[in-house]
Amino acid sequence: MEDISRTALWVAGMRALESERDNPLFRDPFARRLAGDAFVEDLRRSNTGDGAMPPAIEVRTRWMDNQVALAVGRGIRQVVILAAGMDARAYRLTWPPSTRLFEIDRDDVLQDKHAKLFDIAPRCERHAFSVDLGDDWPAALQGSAFVADAPTLWLVEGLLVYLPPDQVTRLFARLDALSATGSVVLLDVVGRSMLESSRAKALHGLARQFGTDEPETLLAPLGWDVNVHCTAVIGQQLGRWPFPVHPRGTPGVPQGYLVHAVKR
Repeated sequence: MEDISRTALWVAGMRALESERDNPLFRDPFARRLAGDAFVEDLRRSNTGDGAMPPAIEVRTRWMDNQVALAVGRGIRQVVILAAGMDARAYRLTWPPSTRLFEIDRDDVLQDKHAKLFDIAPRCERHAFSVDLGDDWPAALQGSAFVADAPTLWLVEGLLVYLPPDQVTRLFARLDALSATGSVVLLDVVGRSMLESSRAKALHGLARQFGTDEPETLLAPLGWDVNVHCTAVIGQQLGRWPFPVHPRGTPGVPQGYLVHAVKR
């Protein structure tokens, strides 16, 4: 796998470690299989003491799980995961009957996931597309079981920081064009305040391309109602944030964000 694809294994490894904690924020029974035992144990050794990372992945996973449940509870039956990586939600969450879930990612990532979960049946109607997000992924969706006039739940998790700004703009323009009224987007955003802080050293070398402390600007101009939450605040509410929590916009405080948007 290329370096950027290996980040999918890293996220799965972090989810495996969380799942094995006492009182975890979520349980992902497939995360260890997806990441690999050796990878998980390497993470366990490195993610301790001064080397421990803030639990941003764990918090965003729990938050997104909760928001997915709310969205399908309100009737959405079409889900698209962009840069799906080793996301196992198709296999581990409880989905209403007739839910269609589409995963889009690079071929090497999806082939690796398929090989590791070959004997596990998804709990929904799952469709996987080997398409680079720089290519025409909307055409892949439109040529499948995707229903253009049905509300869609979009998951854009752990992706934007790897894209240059022009690709971020293009991605949301494409997403918006495929979204019927009532569609929902769930995404995480790294703030410029984070990218420009000392904590940025903990990020992958490629994960420093896009950040904003005004996530509303990504979707509000396209006609979406946007709610932004500081990851630290959600983490504090869940009882898992190890740092002081400051209001959004506090000078000198690095922030990350979790965003929920609904298309008008």
